[in-house]
Amino acid sequence: MEPVTWGFIGTVVGTVAGASASILTTVITEKNRRGIKRDEAAYAREEKLREFQCNNFIRIQDVLSSTMRLVAKAHLEDMDHYRNRQSESVPALLNCDLDNEIRLSNKELSILSERIADDSLRENIKLLRAKMTAVLLAKSAAESERALESLSYAFDESMAKIGVVLRCTF
Repeated sequence: MEPVTWGFIGTVVGTVAGASASILTTVITEKNRRGIKRDEAAYAREEKLREFQCNNFIRIQDVLSSTMRLVAKAHLEDMDHYRNRQSESVPALLNCDLDNEIRLSNKELSILSERIADDSLRENIKLLRAKMTAVLLAKSAAESERALESLSYAFDESMAKIGVVLRCTF
C-alpha cells in the first residue's frame, strides 16, 4: 500500500480513537455528576429528617412536661375528692376544663409520638402514656399514689432517653 493510504487509515483510526476517548470521558463525567447529585439529594433528605426528628423531640419534651403537669393536677383533684367524698361508690370526676386539657394534650402527644423514627423510644412513650392513664383511672387514693409514683419514675426515664436520642441527632 501506498504511504498516502496508510496516512488516511491512520487519520481515520486516530479520529475514531479520539472521538471514542471524548465520548468515554463525557460518559464518565456525566455518571460522576449524577452520582454526586444523588449523594447530595440523599444528604439533604437525611438532614431534613434529622431536623424534623430534632424538632419533634423538642416538642414531645414540652408536651410530655405539660401532660405530666396536667396528670398531677388531676391526681390532686382526685385526692381531694377521695378525702371529701361521702361514699365509696361516688366516682371522682375531673372538672371539664382540666379533662379537656388532658384529652387535647394526650391527643397531641399521641400524634407526636407516632412521628418518632426510633421504635424503642416510640414504644417507651406509649408505655408512659399508659402510666398517665393509670393515674387518671385509679379507683382509690392508694392506687392513684402508686400509679403516680410509677409514672414519675417512668417520666424521668423517658425524658432522659429522649435527651440521649436528641443529642445523637446532631
